[in-house]
Amino acid sequence: MSLTAIIILFLVGMLLLLLEVFVLPGTNVAGIFGLLFIIGAIFYSYRDLGTPTAHFVLVGSLLLTGGSVLLGLRSNTWNRLSLKTTISSKMANMEPNEVAVGAKGVTITRMNPMGRILINDKSFEAKSSHRFIDQEMPIEVVKIEGNQIIVKLIET
Repeated sequence: MSLTAIIILFLVGMLLLLLEVFVLPGTNVAGIFGLLFIIGAIFYSYRDLGTPTAHFVLVGSLLLTGGSVLLGLRSNTWNRLSLKTTISSKMANMEPNEVAVGAKGVTITRMNPMGRILINDKSFEAKSSHRFIDQEMPIEVVKIEGNQIIVKLIET
């Protein structure tokens, strides 16, 4: 195997290893194949190129692999990849007497099984009691459990 093929094998292994560390953590497949490619490049360099050249390949691969991982960890890579936004919205609490069992309204969105309903000109999130309900269908409140409104379709 030529030196060019060994370098390409090493670079592919390096790319897979870096993908594992920085882009695909937890999959292990890219990392395992990356390490196998790097080890294969070292093996083929010892087998085909002779000991002095193979030592250079071994030392170079160790330095490049370790250096690129360290550089990736120190150069704020995680800050560029991490999510910085926070969710500040809160679920609107329902007032105790806003909706009562037996109240009638209409669906704003399709209930499958969760969706939005309109009762007394106010919008609420609700859950269908036992099936999907299409948009703009008449509904009736059958149960209220804490902040969850459970509705059923009014058969016409």
